[in-house]
Amino acid sequence: MIVSLVIAVTVFVAMPLAFSVRVWRLDEPNRAAWLLLTADSAVFVALILLVGRWDIAGIYTPFVLAMVFVLAVVVSLFRHAGRPWRPSQGSSFLRRHWATCATLATFTLALAYAVAGLIPVGPAQELAFPLRDGRFMVAQGGGNWLVNHHSGHPAQTYAADITAIGPTGFRAPSLLPDVLERYAIFGASIVSPCAGEVVEAVDGLPDLVPPAADPENAAGNHVTIACGDLLVELAHLRQGSVAVNAAEPISTGDPIGEVGNSGNTTEPHLHIHAVDPVSGEGVRMSFDGGVPFRNRVYAR
Repeated sequence: MIVSLVIAVTVFVAMPLAFSVRVWRLDEPNRAAWLLLTADSAVFVALILLVGRWDIAGIYTPFVLAMVFVLAVVVSLFRHAGRPWRPSQGSSFLRRHWATCATLATFTLALAYAVAGLIPVGPAQELAFPLRDGRFMVAQGGGNWLVNHHSGHPAQTYAADITAIGPTGFRAPSLLPDVLERYAIFGASIVSPCAGEVVEAVDGLPDLVPPAADPENAAGNHVTIACGDLLVELAHLRQGSVAVNAAEPISTGDPIGEVGNSGNTTEPHLHIHAVDPVSGEGVRMSFDGGVPFRNRVYAR
């Protein structure tokens, strides 16, 4: 797990910096080549800024990376300002830059796919935000695998995993702390996102120290609420914190429990999804009029 996090943060931070250096150092004979190479770099950086886990790498980091890249483009543009637009020989230009054309097309398709996963399609079930007292970020959320690793599960297609951001803009002071209390979201208050009836309430499972997980009890301590025609599940609650019982009525905003790290989870977070019990298909959710997608911030 720690290796995966190191790789992820390296991709999120080091790669945009590397592409900024690439643009900074460009010295092409014509502006057409400069534009092609700059566009290739820009699309890749945009993709990383869109899909990166900025709760891990820092909520302010993408803004710094974007500014560094813009600065590199400006400096490089001035260097190429007086050069001709067109290459002297079109065929040699294509032979020289065919690989760049291929990566530009690939990055553009990936970026379009990621954007599509963030754009709501169709109606969403309006729910109240299920957490209190903090600044929270959606770590997994959206309509496809680039922004939401739950999207391949029919019941959890539109699930959201929510973490919290501390004062410095990180969800924890290091990549994978082995002390649960070091995660900003651990122990955060969970409230009911809707009015209805508690269908299931499970407590008693231990909070695990990352990277330990419990795949046999995937949801861990959890609460399921019948909200009209939907079932809403809130998972990975803190052991001993569940404050409701099955068959009890519940109102929007009633306390449910606290965020923990029980079940099949990599680190403390709140998992929430809504499902149609008849079809078993996931239903898109909306909190305060905003669909939860990766890196969206909710302040409470």
